[in-house]
Amino acid sequence: MENKKKSKTPVLGIIISIILSIAFTFLKTNNVLSKTKIPIEAYKVYLEGEVIGLIKSDKELYDYINKMQDELMKKYKVDNVYVPNNIQVEKDVTYEDNLTTISGIYNIINEKSPFTIKGYKVLIDKTNSTKYENETNELSTNDEENQVYINVLDKEIFKEAEKKVILSFVSEEEFIDYENDIKKTVIDTGEAIENLYVDAMITFTDAYLPVNEKIYTTEEELTQYLLFGKNQNMSTYTVQNGDTLERVAEANKMNINEVLIANSGLKSSNALLYEGQKLTVGVLAPVFQTVKEIHKVEDQEIGYKTEYVYDNTQYVGYQKTTQQGSNGINRITQKIKEVNGEIMTALISNQQEIRPVVNEIIVKGGKQQAIVSAGNWGWPTNIPYIISSHYGWRWGRLHSGVDICGTGYGSPLYAAKDGVVTEVRNSGELGNYVEIAHDNGYYSRYLHMVTLSPYVKVGDRVKMGQTIGDMGCSGHCYGTHLHFEIWLGKPYGGGQSFNPMLFY
Repeated sequence: MENKKKSKTPVLGIIISIILSIAFTFLKTNNVLSKTKIPIEAYKVYLEGEVIGLIKSDKELYDYINKMQDELMKKYKVDNVYVPNNIQVEKDVTYEDNLTTISGIYNIINEKSPFTIKGYKVLIDKTNSTKYENETNELSTNDEENQVYINVLDKEIFKEAEKKVILSFVSEEEFIDYENDIKKTVIDTGEAIENLYVDAMITFTDAYLPVNEKIYTTEEELTQYLLFGKNQNMSTYTVQNGDTLERVAEANKMNINEVLIANSGLKSSNALLYEGQKLTVGVLAPVFQTVKEIHKVEDQEIGYKTEYVYDNTQYVGYQKTTQQGSNGINRITQKIKEVNGEIMTALISNQQEIRPVVNEIIVKGGKQQAIVSAGNWGWPTNIPYIISSHYGWRWGRLHSGVDICGTGYGSPLYAAKDGVVTEVRNSGELGNYVEIAHDNGYYSRYLHMVTLSPYVKVGDRVKMGQTIGDMGCSGHCYGTHLHFEIWLGKPYGGGQSFNPMLFY
């Protein structure tokens, strides 16, 4: 009986093994075992919201990026390179085991999007800035153009570049005094800065900067951009034997001040140049406006007039000076607003006579009525006045006259010499203007009047000193002023413009 019991045990074991084998085969065939797995911790990688892979470790991905982008780290002198801004890496718990290789994920990212480095995105918002225009570039009302973004690695790079731009338009002494809140008082004559500022809102935001965008790493490079703008039409000029600053400026359609601004190593208009010296030349187009508000008191010389008195008892040709002329002096107080080194507005707030004008009186023989003359050319505005912009190159364009302001909106404008009115019209950026033809082929023009002149019409003969219009700001104009021109030959019809100040 014992032998029979023992023989049943191995048979039972065989039967159980067969049953388990059949069960395992059934579960495997019906994909039951594959659905029963242990959850794992992993990281899903998204590109613009779509999953591009699953990785075991996000740190491995970042380390691999740094390893593969060693050149970027050397170029920007940074310790880390980061994933693109449109990549998200999120921790996930999953039952999936189909992990993507780190190199595979890297290759997908490298093909699709630029990597990033840590830095700052600087916003220069000019939306509410003073609407200043020069004769070449108009301020746009487009928000995109009034909001400029700049990528920098370090805030200090921008701050130092901003300081250099400001120092392009003010002296270092003025800048230091203003920074230290040192207010100079004008005793008799002189000037003092009342306000100095950048006319824009500037904000810094921590950001991951895409390496396919421009990232400024030095203050020198950023200074050039802030001065010349994104459309940098800059070039290098090699100084030739005998060159002067004036000659270099003229050859490159710049004024001397613009050359000095573009080349910080040149300290004054009297700077000596040497043959072979490299100078930066190009049209200034500052990204933001540097504004300086000035209180200025100066003595302005008032030229005397010559009065010719005709004595009918004397023969023609007789001439005798009965009173010597002498210039007068007026002390004028001015409030001036400069934008990027150029006077934008100027107002004479007070004037005091220091020495009166004494007119010269000359008696001539002849049977004619007494007349009054101001010499060869008469001044076209009231006196005193302010020259806000001189004749010459500015902003890459010839400023073919002088801008005269300070006498006030609506103040009278006078014919500078006897002549015949050839134009009374409105023309775009010139605004309302009058043109007069004089003897010997000369012409004078008076731009930006308040309205079309109610005083004269084409064909009228006018006398020197006769009112021909009112000072205004029509056309392409940034503040009340007269743009006054003198030409030999028809303006823009083959004639040549001259600096009007040469006639006084």
